[in-house]
Amino acid sequence: METLFREWSIIAYFLHELIMLNTGCQKNGRIMSRFPSADRLLEFKAIVECGSINAAAEHLQLTRPTLSRRLAELETQLSVRLLQRTTRELFPTPAGNELYLRAVRIAADVEATWCALQQLDDEPSGPLRISVPESELAAVPLFTDYAAEFPKVDLDVVVTNNKSDLRAAGVDVALVFGEIRDPSLIAKRIYTSRNIAMATQAYLDQHGMPETLEQLGQHECIVLRNSDGVPETRWPRSDGGHVEVQPRLLTSGFRLMVQAVHAGLGIGLLPERELLKNSDLVSLFPNIVQRDDQFSLVYVEREFQLPHVRAFIERSNVFWRHWLMNW
Repeated sequence: METLFREWSIIAYFLHELIMLNTGCQKNGRIMSRFPSADRLLEFKAIVECGSINAAAEHLQLTRPTLSRRLAELETQLSVRLLQRTTRELFPTPAGNELYLRAVRIAADVEATWCALQQLDDEPSGPLRISVPESELAAVPLFTDYAAEFPKVDLDVVVTNNKSDLRAAGVDVALVFGEIRDPSLIAKRIYTSRNIAMATQAYLDQHGMPETLEQLGQHECIVLRNSDGVPETRWPRSDGGHVEVQPRLLTSGFRLMVQAVHAGLGIGLLPERELLKNSDLVSLFPNIVQRDDQFSLVYVEREFQLPHVRAFIERSNVFWRHWLMNW
């Protein structure tokens, strides 16, 4: 009962904020309209998705002149052009694309809120977007099992290594490798991997065993790009310094990097557990060249998590911790 009362209170707060967004805020008894109404936001979303004002007007059951006028008023009020128009097509500007992405998220939240009001038994339902950094992680049974357990949830699994703005991308939950810089996000660490330099014995027989860190930097190395696309050519040392390496192969795919090292193509900074999978692998300067990688479950901070989001997070905590240990 206490949980239900809390959720009703938060839903009521959300609806209050939505009403204030539509009507503006009151000051000295007067309505102060500082922002466009939420209706304009949803109308703009429909224009982008329908591809034309005519089609959007028909979808919204409005006249074309009315919708066209409202779009012009929205651009005037925001002091920015939202759409580029040609004789054959209509497409969003960068500002328009940003507004569209946020409109999609807001529309989904509104729909999910009505669902929460209608389903007092907390049955998970509504849209749920999950992002993972590798395509291999999108093929795990977690997603099919979840979809089968909750048939009313519309699951959307995307593969991206970009963790810059989960809100703008409409992502509810993300599996993220590395540091989380956005303090407004909740990052729950689920696994830590100690990475060390290693190569196959076959590679070392052919190219020689590096005796110093300087020699290590002259070898052919397999290098991963970070989420911003920058090659990680500076391998950290335990004393706070780094070793500058020369990439023979660059990739944004973690699994490709691992396979390249196992194939004897060069030296890579791999999880220590890889030594147990291949007896031909040899660790190099394990107490000097090393890095701890964090694997975190990240989600947008909210006072109220919708039932389908909460259910996914609970199942993810258990699943990923076990799966990553054996990846």
